Amino acid sequence: MADDGVTNGIAGGARRPIYVERINAVVDHIEKHLDEDLAVARLAEVAHFSPYHFHRVFGALVGETVQQFVSRVRIEKVATLLVQQPKRSITEIGASCGFNNPSSLARTFRDAFGMSASAWRAGGYLDYEASPGNSVRDTIGNIGKVDETYGIAEALYNPDTGRTSWRMRCGTLGTAAVRIERLPSLEVAYVRHTGRYQGLGEVFADLFHRLITWAEPRGYVEPEAWLLAVYHDNPSITEDDHLRVSACISVPAETRPSGDVGRMQVDRGAYAVGRFDLGEQDYPEAWFSMAGGWLPDSGYEPDDRYPFERYFLDGTTAPSGKEAVEIWLPVRPLLAR
Repeated sequence: MADDGVTNGIAGGARRPIYVERINAVVDHIEKHLDEDLAVARLAEVAHFSPYHFHRVFGALVGETVQQFVSRVRIEKVATLLVQQPKRSITEIGASCGFNNPSSLARTFRDAFGMSASAWRAGGYLDYEASPGNSVRDTIGNIGKVDETYGIAEALYNPDTGRTSWRMRCGTLGTAAVRIERLPSLEVAYVRHTGRYQGLGEVFADLFHRLITWAEPRGYVEPEAWLLAVYHDNPSITEDDHLRVSACISVPAETRPSGDVGRMQVDRGAYAVGRFDLGEQDYPEAWFSMAGGWLPDSGYEPDDRYPFERYFLDGTTAPSGKEAVEIWLPVRPLLAR
């Protein structure tokens, strides 16, 4: 079988279990070290992912962000110990679960259970009814279970090229095709936005208007040009005010920056490429389909490069009201560690 340099991942049913194994290791680490500083960088090391991609994988498999999970496990542990160990002080129990500030403990406890920690200990826990799905055990037990509306529907191996492509289930978006591409380094000019952009079509419209206004007189707007939105931060971990996105167009290497138009290089390497027809509100589901549906069963894991969306200037069209888009997710072969 031919080897394209990026297809030697873990085979068959061994793929998702490796993801589950890594995230389970993180869950175990969190529960054993609730009184310590559970820094994202350290948890990412436990999972053998970069911090950037660790959040995406953790959220896809567990259903919560890392911060949400840690906070919830800590406060539920406090609630359990308050009942099980009535002679220990609330402050001591809080500290043993990572709450070194009593006021932070009090606020978090009331937000979680609707009463003070002392009222809980005094019998309030007898009247408390958890919402369905709130149990830590329920969450852990569901790690790795595949929602049938997402994931790989079919893998297609081409014996002539030695490559595999996939048909992927995308929830309400139907199905999409996924392939692996090896991208050479790509020189691009960009206009960058810092701040919230999710669901704000006007932000992208302004960015690309400014970029095209600069690029067109220079002859860079042509059918074979690459038009991209490059995402520098993960919205699940970076505050809205600090999020960065760059609207980019491919340019010759000798192109010089000009005003608010900069130049950078999109890193070379292997990318999983999903082909979609998207409306303005469809992008989050498309990204989830790639990272949470296709990736865990693919034989690949995220690589530490920027993901991006590619749009088309060559006349590629989509159904009315939709836009033809490719999502490029940086990947590397998933290897046992």
